[in-house]
Amino acid sequence: MKDKKQPRKPRRVVPAVVALGLGAIGVLTLAAPASATPVDITCLTGTRNTAYTPPLTYTPQPTNLYITDNFSCTSLLSGVSSGSGSFSAYAPSTSCLASVQSPLTSITTTYHWNTGTSSTIVFASSTAVRAADGTVTVTSIGAVTAGLGAGQTATRVTVEPNLDLTACLDGGLSETNSVVNSLVIAPV
Repeated sequence: MKDKKQPRKPRRVVPAVVALGLGAIGVLTLAAPASATPVDITCLTGTRNTAYTPPLTYTPQPTNLYITDNFSCTSLLSGVSSGSGSFSAYAPSTSCLASVQSPLTSITTTYHWNTGTSSTIVFASSTAVRAADGTVTVTSIGAVTAGLGAGQTATRVTVEPNLDLTACLDGGLSETNSVVNSLVIAPV
């Protein structure tokens, strides 16, 4: 007599496939782009050089500004310890006289970090206050639009004294250097 084979019971593969698929979705969710990860770049020590063309005098005039920033930073999450960037701006009417200029035009700056990464920041709001002694304090607030920290806020504060008080009378003030230059990038 021959043994009759019992029909096999169907396997329950559907729950295993569903569980495997959900697990893969979880892994994809965790593997978000690096730019979406919050960073904490705090640059409280830095320098700025601003060159004015034509040089500033006591007569208001259109002026081009060429700016170079250098920073020493700390960051627990990104490893950034230094960075630099340069940009140019146009001031339609500026001089050595005491003034408040706000809002300045939107300025885009890309900072290059020691880690090989960069952050492109659009500073949409900037105010420049020139005191009677020639010291300029510039406060800029913006957003990181690309690179490290994309989607986060950026705040930059610079204080540049006029150390050559006769330059405005004698051919014009062609450049200033900062005593304070800071940049903070943080989650919103």
